[in-house]
Amino acid sequence: MNKNDFQRIVIIGNSGSGKSHLSKLLSDALKNKKIIHLDEYFWEPGGFNKKRPSEIVHAEIKQLSLRDSWIMEGVFGDLAANALEHATVLIFLNKLWDECKTALEQRGSQSATQLDPAAAEASFKDLLSWAKGYNTRENSRSLIGHSNLYEHFTGKKYKLSNREEVASFLSGFKVL
Repeated sequence: MNKNDFQRIVIIGNSGSGKSHLSKLLSDALKNKKIIHLDEYFWEPGGFNKKRPSEIVHAEIKQLSLRDSWIMEGVFGDLAANALEHATVLIFLNKLWDECKTALEQRGSQSATQLDPAAAEASFKDLLSWAKGYNTRENSRSLIGHSNLYEHFTGKKYKLSNREEVASFLSGFKVL
């Protein structure tokens, strides 16, 4: 695996599939590439309950994708699509729901430090319910949407379906 091919990486997959974890490991292996977490652009600061204006977010992602080197990760296929024109690699984490659910439960609510405890718990339950629908939704933030991005991407691409495949992929970077 040639590390030089990995200049601009997009990672997509369901919530809990390991996108943030993989982006951190790749950033370390590839000498601290800037990680762009799509959540940070999609949501207003202070929680995961208020979306930012779509036209602003899309414009920001397009602008960020012009940089020389980055790793972009998130469930937002519509946002990721803005960067694919400039991406050199697409990684699709296509894990089973049970593995995603376990990871989400182990991670817990990411909004716990930003919201009051009751709101954080409600937000986390909403996330679990939403993520469970990944295989049945029919939008850009679903299995169908991500599969479509993967199918049409013409650069280097990797579909990783479980922890073993992710570990094998990462072994090419000697990050384990």
